[in-house]
Parts: sequence; C-alpha cells; structure tokens
Amino acid sequence: MSRGRLVTLIVLVVAVVVVVAVCNRDSDPPTTTELPTTPTTTPAVTSTPTDTTTTTAPGSTTTVAPTTSVSADQTVTVLLSPFSEMGPEWTEQIFPYGEGEESLGTSPGGDGLLLGPDYGTQTPDGSWWFLDAASLRIAHFAADGSYLDQVVMPEDLLVDGLYFQYQMPQGLDDGSITAGGFPSEDTMSLLRIADGQATGATFEGAVPLVTTDGELLYGLGNDGAPHALDPAQPVLDPVDWLLARDGSRFKVTVNGDEIVLELPDAGLTRTLQMRYSVDPEVVAHGAIEVETGADGTIFLVAYGIPESDETLGIGGFVSVSPDGQVGQMEPIVDPFSPSDSGSPSHLGVTPGTSTPWIMVVWEDGVHVFTKTG
Repeated sequence: MSRGRLVTLIVLVVAVVVVVAVCNRDSDPPTTTELPTTPTTTPAVTSTPTDTTTTTAPGSTTTVAPTTSVSADQTVTVLLSPFSEMGPEWTEQIFPYGEGEESLGTSPGGDGLLLGPDYGTQTPDGSWWFLDAASLRIAHFAADGSYLDQVVMPEDLLVDGLYFQYQMPQGLDDGSITAGGFPSEDTMSLLRIADGQATGATFEGAVPLVTTDGELLYGLGNDGAPHALDPAQPVLDPVDWLLARDGSRFKVTVNGDEIVLELPDAGLTRTLQMRYSVDPEVVAHGAIEVETGADGTIFLVAYGIPESDETLGIGGFVSVSPDGQVGQMEPIVDPFSPSDSGSPSHLGVTPGTSTPWIMVVWEDGVHVFTKTG
C-alpha cells in the first residue's frame, strides 16, 4: 500500500481507538536517520530514581542497582520497528477470498479497492467468526481453518435493510460473539451471535467497545471515562476500571509518546516510552490495541510513526505480566492494506486462554498469526 494511505489509516485509528487517550504534545524538530539492514527490536529499560530493582527482557541493556525490591512505578522504553515479519513463535493461518460460501467475500471500496471482512474473533472452542460484510453474514470456520457454516444477517439488522454496519467483534466466554455499530452520533447498536442466531439492540451512547473480560464489554468515552456493557442487557454503565479476563482491574492510556498502564490490584504503574528501534533517541507516536489473557496478562499492539520519518509505519507487540514485568517488544507485520477497513481490531485472545493472536486483512485474504511460544 502507499505510505500516504498508511499514515492516513494510522491517523484514523488514533482517532477511534479507545482505551487510549491521546494528548496534545510539543516535540523537537524531526531528525533524519538511515535504516540499518537489521533493526533492533529489544527494549531498553530505564527506571525511576525510586526503583530498587530493574528487570529487563533478554538481550536488552540496563544497570541493576544492588537492592532487593521493585518500585511500584517504572518507566520502560519499548522500541517500535518498521513493519516486517512475525517471529518464529507465531504460526500463520490464511482465510482466502473467493466466490463460494466456503470463502470470505470482498466488496468495492472506491478507487478500485476491494475491501475484505471487518475482522473477526475466536470463541472458546477455537473456531473463527468473521464479519463478512460483503456477503451480509457472519462466516464460521473451524480452528483448523475449514469452513463450518454461517449466520445470515436479517434485514432488520442491516442499515436500510441493505448495508452491514458492525465492527470490532469480540468472542465471549459463553461462546457468543458481539460486534458494535454506530447508527448515529448519539446511539450505538450491538450485534450478538449466540446459538446460531443473530439478535441486535440499539441504545444511547457512542462508546467503541474494544476489549472484554469474557463477560462484559469495555471502552472509553470521549471524555476518557471507562464504560462497561453487559451484552444480555445492553446499557452503557460508567465504571472506575476496565477488567481483565482474570477479574483484575486495569487502565491504559496514551499520553503523547507514552503508554501508561495502571494495575491497581498489584499496586503498580508501568509507563512505556515509545521509541524508534533504528534510533532509540527518536520519539515514536501512535495508537494501541489492548486485550487480556485468562491469567491477567495484558497484551498490547502499538502502531504509529517515528518523528524522524512520518511516512514510515512502525509497530510492535508486547505483553505485561500481572506483576508488572514488561516483555520484549516484538516486530509485527504491516497491519494495513488496501483491503483493510481501518477498524482497530487486529489483536485478540482465545477465550479461556492466554494465547494472543494478531489478525490482518490483506489483499489475498485474512491472515491470523497466533503466538505459540
């Protein structure tokens, strides 16, 4: 895809991703760097003066103080790399486009583009469900990628009886899936697929729901306030915290070049400074997606641009354990393509597990990368 479209998509995602509060920033003039043949992707770790111990991912460099405990507050530098390939601990599945019921569809997107599905999600049995907007259905595939069946969308759940309106799907612990839509500025709709049936509800509010604890859906409103929604009783309720799949509380925000993760049950805060892997002195800015594992691990995907080259897409995947250990940020594939709708729905977790996956909608089909190690 063109770099101009990539930057446009990143800007759009920054505008709509919740569990992210993007603040205004002042920055130095961008500098120019050259790309080495092998960019560094291992995070360097720096600690606040009150830290008593610094823990770092393998291969990074840090100075360890001769003390015995870890500070409640730590700052960690995470390095976003130019989009490349997923590492060897990730396996790939491809769900190709085609004409038959067993394949996913595409629809015209203007300028000769063909848009693929508006992403998909996974249920506890390992099967995949895709929002196949072109075919006005939810397509269901087995864990091994073989086609199973479909749920055809009733006309009363389509805009004007014709158009698919849902995005950001989530798989819940009870085996159902949900997706949200925005029929107006002040209202939203919820699609729920359970027992092979599609039902919908429309209610007041406009909060993109982008993460789940397996039972409730969560997002942040325009004012930054967390909200929760019970799919069985779709009413948006303000809450103090988001909940992970193990029931622990958390909150994550983006302030300029920093991702701030609060873990109140552990009494911890982790600040992840986004920098460019080619030159760690260069500040990076972007958007994030967040999901959680059954053990309380927080998974983050970040994608954005370095200040030194605002036409270059960079990103990475990182996990944070329940006790605040920040893992190594790993490089990721380009999450954007001409067939991508732009929804912030790349990151997911198999319900009932702590197995993350990354989904990308490319021109030949939907690719899913699942972490196996």
